[in-house]
Amino acid sequence: MDRVSFVALVALLLVLAGGWGVPVDAAVPRATATPRPTATLRATATPRATATPRATPTPSPTPVPPPSGYVTTSGTRLTLDGQPYRFKGLNIYNANSRGNCWYSLGNADGALGAALTEVGTGQNAFRAWFFQGLATTNGARDWSAFDRTIAAATANHVRIIATLADQWGNCDSGSSSATYKTDTWYSTSYRSVVGPGTTRAYRDWVAEIVTRYRNEPTILAWQLMNEAEIKPGISSACSTNAAAILRNWAADVSGLVKSIDTNHLVSLGTIGSGQCGAANADYQSLHGLSAIDLCEFHDYLPGSMPGDQWNGLAVRIKQCATLGKPIFVGETGQKGMSLAARASVFASKLSTQFGAGVVGELVWDLRTTSQGGSSLTGYEVGPTDPTVALFAGY
Repeated sequence: MDRVSFVALVALLLVLAGGWGVPVDAAVPRATATPRPTATLRATATPRATATPRATPTPSPTPVPPPSGYVTTSGTRLTLDGQPYRFKGLNIYNANSRGNCWYSLGNADGALGAALTEVGTGQNAFRAWFFQGLATTNGARDWSAFDRTIAAATANHVRIIATLADQWGNCDSGSSSATYKTDTWYSTSYRSVVGPGTTRAYRDWVAEIVTRYRNEPTILAWQLMNEAEIKPGISSACSTNAAAILRNWAADVSGLVKSIDTNHLVSLGTIGSGQCGAANADYQSLHGLSAIDLCEFHDYLPGSMPGDQWNGLAVRIKQCATLGKPIFVGETGQKGMSLAARASVFASKLSTQFGAGVVGELVWDLRTTSQGGSSLTGYEVGPTDPTVALFAGY
């Protein structure tokens, strides 16, 4: 076989062996691994709508309990250390007198303490003048009588309604004659005019005394004025806009007291039977002021529920109940009868008025045994008067 034929034969054999360029001993390919079945994808859960967060409620403020030892209000009632409180007793308006307001009880001789002891434990409160003229000696401030009065009351377990000025000027003008407070005084002068026998204008006096005794629990309440009314003069008719003048004055001074002293109650100080600035519906509007805590009425009339259908005590009780405020009788007086008959009149009044919702009754007024005691012709009530014996029953 020639060379050409040999080459052709080799090429043929290679073709038959699997093709040109493939080695005869090529490795047999490994079996391909059976692929694992692809996991079926779970359906993606539809996301829930995000809940709108609720607004976190603002927590209610924790009620602040009233300070211990101070008389406070609960609607139309009074409370003392969480218990119902009702007061009864006498007006002792001259408690701070040192010979400058009727007979003396404010000297350092124990006269007031002795009188309170003689009146007895049926009385648990009295009302007294805490006027600037009674705390002024030779043109300078003198607190000695006031401090002694508070100490005597504390020792005898009675509280005081402290009245800060007088409409009529009695005992409030030093040694000079009484000065009636006019509509001009209530509009402007109370802020700036220094009265005779005093050292400061009324508004400044209020700030001064309230600051001094704001932490004294023996004080039951501050009373801004005794028997406030708005007229140009003592014999005049009511002033134009009397109600607005009185209300503006009361709002200013009561707000001043509360800005200094949050412990004590505030009484405006009205007769309550229809006087200028506080007649009819004006009485309710006036006592609706937020810084006035107590309503007041003065009763010198016959009958257990005195007054008419417009300005009587029954009307005032209803008005103050609407306001949610207590009412007390700051003065109640009878004269011209036997002591037994007078005590009978007061028994009827106290029973009826306390039963109708009145929270306090203060009889006008104490005269000590050494000064003559009870009167058959005047209002004076002595420590052993049968009227005083009534207090223990209430």
